[in-house]
Amino acid sequence: MEIRIETAIYNQRRYGKPWIAKVDFSASAKGEFSWGDWTGDHYNGGEGILSINANPGDIITTGQKDFRKPRNSASDFFVVTSDGELEDISDKGAAYKHYLNHKDAAPDIDALRKERETLIARITEIDAIINN
Repeated sequence: MEIRIETAIYNQRRYGKPWIAKVDFSASAKGEFSWGDWTGDHYNGGEGILSINANPGDIITTGQKDFRKPRNSASDFFVVTSDGELEDISDKGAAYKHYLNHKDAAPDIDALRKERETLIARITEIDAIINN
């Protein structure tokens, strides 16, 4: 599913571009980041949208560099819920603990069924478009 987060206007001389990534702790406790996209106007500090494809249970992080006060550049960590919402998990340490607690857990069968139904409906929709 696609995760989208709207970003507000900002001072582009002070802040870097907003970013989003999916974090995978399976290979390293530091986590490997798979970057998403930000669509917006950095040159004017305009509003935008962060987007990334993720599945329920994935860990997502977002952030924006503060050039004047780098300590304010801490990123936010979230877990994708079965309905596509983001549940706040505070920091990278908590995200890693969440990964460790859930890495061997059985998959959420109801969430998988729901996602399967969504995919089948989308395939049916695409077939209808192609066959016209």
